[in-house]
Amino acid sequence: MCLCGEPTVTTARRGSAHGALAQIAGLAAGTVEAFPEDVEGRRVSGSFLHGGTTAMFEQRGFARVHPLGTHHWLMTATLRPAP
Repeated sequence: MCLCGEPTVTTARRGSAHGALAQIAGLAAGTVEAFPEDVEGRRVSGSFLHGGTTAMFEQRGFARVHPLGTHHWLMTATLRPAP
């Protein structure tokens, strides 16, 4: 899933992230992975945040699993099937 960066996220894009997760849950249960950037305490150009931010994913129930370099993380969430 590719999301735009936190400082430039619009309501529509936040909604699309929610919609994408809902669609995945509707198709099957399981683990979803994300590879966002941790921007806490530093300024980052929105053009570098194509994978979203850790804060965006944490708000959606993802947990940090393993660092991938200096500022990127492997994050996962386990989705239950939609009713």
